[in-house]
Amino acid sequence: MLKFMVVADDLSGACDTVVQFKRFGYSALVLNKTDNAEKYLDRYEAMAVTTNSRDLTPAAARKAVKQVCRFLKRIRPKTIYKKIDSTWRGNIGAELEVMIKELQVDFALVCSAYPENKRLALGGYLLVDGKLLHHTAMARDPASPIRKGYLPDLLADQTELPVFHLSLKLIEKGHDSVASFITEGIKKGPCLILADATEESHLNTIACLKSELFPSFFLAGSAGLSAAFLRCQRQESEGPSLPILIVAGSVNPKSISQVDRLLKMENVKELYMPWQMLLDSRAGHLQKLVSQGIDILSKGTDLVIRTCRSADEAEAAKAQGKRTGRKGAEIATVISEGLQQCAGGILRQVKVSGMMVTGGTTAVKLLEAVGAEGIEVNQEIEPGVPLGQIVGGELSGTKILTKAGGFGSPEVFQAGIEAMKQNH
Repeated sequence: MLKFMVVADDLSGACDTVVQFKRFGYSALVLNKTDNAEKYLDRYEAMAVTTNSRDLTPAAARKAVKQVCRFLKRIRPKTIYKKIDSTWRGNIGAELEVMIKELQVDFALVCSAYPENKRLALGGYLLVDGKLLHHTAMARDPASPIRKGYLPDLLADQTELPVFHLSLKLIEKGHDSVASFITEGIKKGPCLILADATEESHLNTIACLKSELFPSFFLAGSAGLSAAFLRCQRQESEGPSLPILIVAGSVNPKSISQVDRLLKMENVKELYMPWQMLLDSRAGHLQKLVSQGIDILSKGTDLVIRTCRSADEAEAAKAQGKRTGRKGAEIATVISEGLQQCAGGILRQVKVSGMMVTGGTTAVKLLEAVGAEGIEVNQEIEPGVPLGQIVGGELSGTKILTKAGGFGSPEVFQAGIEAMKQNH
């Protein structure tokens, strides 16, 4: 039974968006026209149709979208998503205006950001591979040249509807700030809300608008926003999943940066174990930290345990170790054993849906703490970053991702969380 309908202005865009629905387990179909679409409504949960209007004149694009809207009003899908080009080619404003008026909705929330593909929306501008959109070769597209870099102005030139810019500052404040901004914007009638986003967490905030607050709107964006929307849908349908524990034992600068990026996500907290405490034999047990970790995970929040926040801290730990007669390997072992005690104590008191571990010594110590015999490897989420499940011991069957300190993209931990929760 059809649940989701995607309207795209070209076939490739329809496909790269619908594949997101397939990733989340929905049966999906892409059609080039709606003439015979109704016979597929009972066979697919997600359907995309292309208007083939990207290179048409604005008037012709409006006509094509209006025809699809007649089909939408007839079948009344639960959710409609408007796919737009991530580099703003086409008749975006004109097509959104037609859909808002024909479907009689209050607003469209627009965001073309796609961080995974290096499309970042900031301050009303779009960065593509680090360059402003209007300074790239794509801006000189013969059919759809970009004449303005400031997207609210570009969009306003294509529509009679008011355009409001939802800044990154408000998005980072969370759902309530976003909802308040939109509530104020729609007071005078239908409009377009154009949002910034530079990270997956921003897309999640945008995509998770509560339908009870705003029952009459649709999302418009690239495949990045559609994936964020589907993450929200899964969370709502499945309810809260068990949290994930991340144990960061590596002092590699790349790993430190990856953890820093992860901590910018919503629903991720940090438990910092100062290296001084671990190297000081008089520091006593770690029960206070264990209790804090249990409290965080018990609330459903993902938790990062780390002992190093910077390269300077790593060097300071080495220097302190030398002053106490310890070699580099001994220092690493002492710190890993501290992580073992802390993580092991937490895991004996609270359930998690999975774990992610950096550093080989840390991973071994963690497996020892839970009595595991090994890891069954199931997939590779990135080159050199395997995801599997623990074999043996009290956490047998629990998902686990292991990663060397220098491996992985900047968003490797976000990808790990996504992979774990997708299969929850």
